[in-house]
Amino acid sequence: MKICLLCEGSYPYVVGGVSSWVQQLVKLFPEHEFFIYAIATDESMKGDFKYELTENISFVQEVFLNDAYQEQPAQVQAAAGGRLEPWQAEAFTKLVMGEVEHWDSIFDFFLRQQWPVAQFLMSKDFYAITQDIYYEHHQMAVYSEFLWTMRSMYLTLFHILNHPPEQADIYHAVSTGYAGIAAALGKRKWGGKMLLTEHGIYTREREEEIIKADWVPADFKQLWIHYFKNLSKAAYMKSDRILALFDMNNALQIELGADPVKCDYIANGINVANFLDLPQKEDAQVLNVGAVIRVSPIKDIKTMLYAFDLVKQQMPQARFYLMGPNDEAPEYYQECLELLEELGTKDVVFTGRVQVRDYIGKMDVLVLSSLSEAQPLALMEAMAAGKPCVSTNVGSVRELLEGSTVDTLGRCGLLAPIMDYEKIASHIILLLENPELANQFGEVGKMRIEKYYSEHKFINAYRELYQLLGEGDRQWLE
Repeated sequence: MKICLLCEGSYPYVVGGVSSWVQQLVKLFPEHEFFIYAIATDESMKGDFKYELTENISFVQEVFLNDAYQEQPAQVQAAAGGRLEPWQAEAFTKLVMGEVEHWDSIFDFFLRQQWPVAQFLMSKDFYAITQDIYYEHHQMAVYSEFLWTMRSMYLTLFHILNHPPEQADIYHAVSTGYAGIAAALGKRKWGGKMLLTEHGIYTREREEEIIKADWVPADFKQLWIHYFKNLSKAAYMKSDRILALFDMNNALQIELGADPVKCDYIANGINVANFLDLPQKEDAQVLNVGAVIRVSPIKDIKTMLYAFDLVKQQMPQARFYLMGPNDEAPEYYQECLELLEELGTKDVVFTGRVQVRDYIGKMDVLVLSSLSEAQPLALMEAMAAGKPCVSTNVGSVRELLEGSTVDTLGRCGLLAPIMDYEKIASHIILLLENPELANQFGEVGKMRIEKYYSEHKFINAYRELYQLLGEGDRQWLE
């Protein structure tokens, strides 16, 4: 079976999170051929893979969004002739209005001919479409700003539509957004089935980013939020099956337009055997606090640093290890170093990219301070290693650390509100001062992973799903 995995802003360019999940999935199914449809921002990332591709990945189809800006000036001039047919103009109008039932007409338009995107966005047709919508819904905004906002939105989308994925039996998108649209486009062109595994909820993540963004004028924030919501609705509509990592996110998908009949969840899976016989710390007097993270704003490293500063003041023998890449957001990393210097906190180590198994056994407590998560592998690996955890209450973390109605094993960690560094620090101190409680939490965490989040369950669920979708009838678009 040939499976196309579609990734946006993650594998194989970024380490951790979704990328680790993709690498795990591919390794676990050597009987299938995979290829990666990788969406990234800039061509400077071309071939800069952070993972060694497994033998069953046949190739990587790279698509760079900024390439849409590289068309020659002659192509950007308004089209002379070649006007849209009335049905095509209606389809694009409905697209901009967010009515998802017209997506097949949009797909067919790009599949039958490659349009220079910038030329299309400068055409009289696109101008007429945006003008009608402006006068009907957005007259309070300045028209020229509205027009350029619309062009900015659809430039990247139409660039994706000009680059359909290669032929596959299953198009497996690991998010909605551009990856979800590309998967739906591949399904439309080649037939096959579409599977969507959403880790975080793409629409909510983009909404949070846009609300905080300085680059989006206040008048157009809702326009951008609506745009990304429409992309997700289209991906939900075109998917044959829709997965989340836990049931709460299933409910959010349904709230955002997913068909409940298509929805289910498959939890992440951990192989506990990989976390046995780990290297241990040599000095029992030293107290090690660790975080398996990539240094980026969404992980809120600054809150960790503030928390550890409080821990260090009360427990001078404590050390803090931040394990993971620090090159994803260089400016933010520099801000973290400056904060550390300002605080004057000692014994804080940014390890960079390392083998987590070489470090995690030496930790007394593992910490996560993220602003947003789905089902964090970092915590699950800590639990598999028998380590107590402290985390912000995001995504499915409460269920991981405290259990659920069917999981009554008890606690294996402590929760804190987002950005509450004082609470995070007090939880860390509590566990460092009470090794019996820490050991109890560690044992519960290991049992929870073995019982509810095993790699065996993960493999069986996806093997059954791939087989079910792969054996379905395929209809081909001639």
